[in-house]
Amino acid sequence: MPPVIEAENLIKIHKQGNLEVVALQGLDFFMESGEFVSIVGKSGSGKSTLLTILAGFDRPSAGSVTVAERDLVDISQRELTGYYRHEVGFVWQDFTRNIVPYLKVRANVELPMLLAGVGGRRRKKRALALLEAVGLRNKAYSKVGTLSGGEQQRLALCIALALGPKLLLADEPTGELDTETSLEIYELLRGLSHDSGLSVLVVTHDVALAQRTDRVVRIADGRISTHGRFGQEELIAIDQRGMVQLPRDMLIESGIGDHVRVKLVEDGILIQPEERDE
Repeated sequence: MPPVIEAENLIKIHKQGNLEVVALQGLDFFMESGEFVSIVGKSGSGKSTLLTILAGFDRPSAGSVTVAERDLVDISQRELTGYYRHEVGFVWQDFTRNIVPYLKVRANVELPMLLAGVGGRRRKKRALALLEAVGLRNKAYSKVGTLSGGEQQRLALCIALALGPKLLLADEPTGELDTETSLEIYELLRGLSHDSGLSVLVVTHDVALAQRTDRVVRIADGRISTHGRFGQEELIAIDQRGMVQLPRDMLIESGIGDHVRVKLVEDGILIQPEERDE
C-alpha cells in the first residue's frame, strides 16, 4: 500500500504584519498506513503547523503533500469537503472544540454523520459502537457537562472517528489531562491503530507518552531532525548545509558537552565527547 502521508520539501511562511516567520523549512515526512506515530519538538518548531497542513486547514507555501493519495496543495473546496468526510479526523488540543456542549453524548457523535447525510439507523448504530469501543456506552444519553475530562477526551475521539477516516490527527490530545488518564488515551489510540488499521499521528510535548507510539519523529527549526524508536538506533536527518542535530537525550546519556571529537573510521564517522580517549 502507498504511504498514507507523503510530504516533500514543505515550506510554510507565516506573515505577521511586515514580518515573515518561516515555520517549515523544506520538511520531508512519510507515514505508512496503520502506523501510530508521534511528533515531538520544542514550542515553535513547526509541529502544529505540519498538523494543520495535513488536516487541510492550511496550505504550504511551497512543496508537495499527499494524504491517502489526495493532493492537498491543489485541492478544490469541494474536494476538501470530501477529504474532511472520508480521509481525516482531527482532535484539537482543546478537545472541547470537537464537542457541542448543549448536545448529549450520542448526539455529538452522530452530528458529523448527520451533516454528511448518513441515515438515522446507521448513525445510531455507529455512534453506539464507537462509544462502546471507548467505554462510554453507558454515557450515551448523558449531558456533556457530566463527563470527566478523560471522558470528554474519549468523546472527542469518537466524534473525530464518526465518519470512518483513514487518518486521525491529534494536537496535544492529552495536554489538559492527568498522567493516568493520558496513558489510558494513548493505549486507546494504540488499540485503534493496531486493531483496526487506523493511521494515527499525534503531536505531543511529553516524551514519556511518545515512547508508547510505534515511531517518534522529532522536529527542530521546521525540519525533521530525527525519526526512530526510543532506546534504539535512530535515523537522523542531514540538512542541505550538511548539519546534523543530535537528540538531547543522546547527548546527555553519552556525556557530550559543547564540543565533540569527530573521526572518520572504517564503518562511518565516530562522534565522541571531547575529553574521551579512543
